[in-house]
Amino acid sequence: MGMGFSGFMLLFNLYLKSINFGEARIGNIITASTIGTLIMAIPASIVIKRISIKKILLFSTPVSLVCYLIQVSTHNYMTIIWTSLVSGIASVFFQVTAAPFFMRNSTPKERPYLFSLNFAFALIAGVIGSILGGVLPGIIERFGLSADITYRYTLYIFGGLVMVSIIPYLLIDEKIEIHTEPVEKDFKFKTRTSIIIKLFLPNLVTGLGAGLSIPFMNLYFKDWLRVSTNLIGIYFSISQFLMITGLLIAPLLAEKIGKIRTVFFSQVLSIPFLIFMGITRNLSLAVISYWIRAALMNMAQPLFTNYAMERVHKDEQPLTNALLIIAWTAGRGLSASIGGLLIEHFSYTLPFFTTSLLYLISSIFLYTFFR
Repeated sequence: MGMGFSGFMLLFNLYLKSINFGEARIGNIITASTIGTLIMAIPASIVIKRISIKKILLFSTPVSLVCYLIQVSTHNYMTIIWTSLVSGIASVFFQVTAAPFFMRNSTPKERPYLFSLNFAFALIAGVIGSILGGVLPGIIERFGLSADITYRYTLYIFGGLVMVSIIPYLLIDEKIEIHTEPVEKDFKFKTRTSIIIKLFLPNLVTGLGAGLSIPFMNLYFKDWLRVSTNLIGIYFSISQFLMITGLLIAPLLAEKIGKIRTVFFSQVLSIPFLIFMGITRNLSLAVISYWIRAALMNMAQPLFTNYAMERVHKDEQPLTNALLIIAWTAGRGLSASIGGLLIEHFSYTLPFFTTSLLYLISSIFLYTFFR
């Protein structure tokens, strides 16, 4: 699934651009998917308590895939908007199910590594998807096809890869659950609410910052720096290799300085490199900054999810995880339309600077609440 979706995400914006959609419309399509995620996140956290996770994934995977295939088979803007909304509803289950499932089937000592390795394996799949996404259009366009048809056929191939994910989903075993923490009988709602709000706010601000610039990274290289699709795929795959390295280092750092300090310092150190990207037209500096920023900003993400799950009662883990997803997704979706407008009418500099400021505010919230 990671191979299929990463290739899809790499090329989908480029496909939309090839059928003459501007950044503002692309931002609206991203927002539509976000709205779908927001609509379903809380209900999904309730559903996973009552329905087998295996059944949920076996249903949501084909639904997501059909929506994506419709989006690349039409030039109709409203059709793409509506299928983007439905795909957001279906794809939320991939996000909501993982963390509670891991918490129920692992010990506290295993979890930092489990969460990080899960993210790392997804990135490994992403590396392969990004390489294929860079190479396949060049092969297909040799048959004399136009840019939009080339992207469309490539995206169909990635759709086939997504369908293969049904095989490992069929192999999921949900019988074993390990409960290692004592149940907190006097768990108070007031305390829980306070903690959840503090976990929610940094994610919301990070999402607001991310939406302004991160969804447009492929267009940044294509339009701002005039890079070929093949090279964009290579840049993205190298970035994911570096993120994997960071993910493997993060649990070791967390053991020495703590989860929150690891998250805080990795986020803050990533900010200067995002600023460099906003002010330079030098390809080498932009690419190196992109790689370092991506590795630092993403290396501690699984640690924060792990930390959040440990701070709440096990019965509240699905809801808390859903709220964290809502925070990041809502922020990203709300600002994606704004980011698209800013890029279309001005340049990439202002969105990148604003993203940096919001990342800094998020880091301050994080350290203030949980230091």
